Amino acid sequence: MGKVSIAIIHYPVLDKQGDVVATSLNNLELHDVARSCMTYGVEMCYIVTPLPKQREIAEKLISHWTEGYGIRYNPDRAEALHKISMAHEIDEVVTKLRAQGNPVLIGTSSRGKGAPIGDAEMRTWIEEDERPFLILFGTGWGLPPEVTARCNRMLLPVKGKGVYNHLSLRVAIGIILDRLLGERGESR
Repeated sequence: MGKVSIAIIHYPVLDKQGDVVATSLNNLELHDVARSCMTYGVEMCYIVTPLPKQREIAEKLISHWTEGYGIRYNPDRAEALHKISMAHEIDEVVTKLRAQGNPVLIGTSSRGKGAPIGDAEMRTWIEEDERPFLILFGTGWGLPPEVTARCNRMLLPVKGKGVYNHLSLRVAIGIILDRLLGERGESR
């Protein structure tokens, strides 16, 4: 079985006009995604941003909960936040994963881009392939073409009923991780 990591991309991503921009981090993203990663056995969650102030804020928040008072107050949160690692760019993450093998890059999009792969097929691929998997989640208005072009495949988007399609990123991550890595009632 391949090991799965995720990367939340804050740069490069698109804005609503289609321009490549950097987006800001938020506190809930770090806490909620770290807990989802712990729940589903994700190896690591990389937060990708080249912005020094954003990195500083995230590292300070993580440090608060993984050292001193924070770890004593809520050890479970501390354990989950150890799943978060900061990276300047996607290539930095890919380089780290190469120590485990040639990583498989899987992109996500709410608009269904590229060569889509369904949840069941992706789940089987993860179970049968020993290589590390990196699932890329774009913030803002999603991953730009230069990032999706690097992906081996693109996951089919999470779709609800109707035309409204604006889930928060941390909710979409939870849904996708459950579909790909969650228990399905079968024996393992």
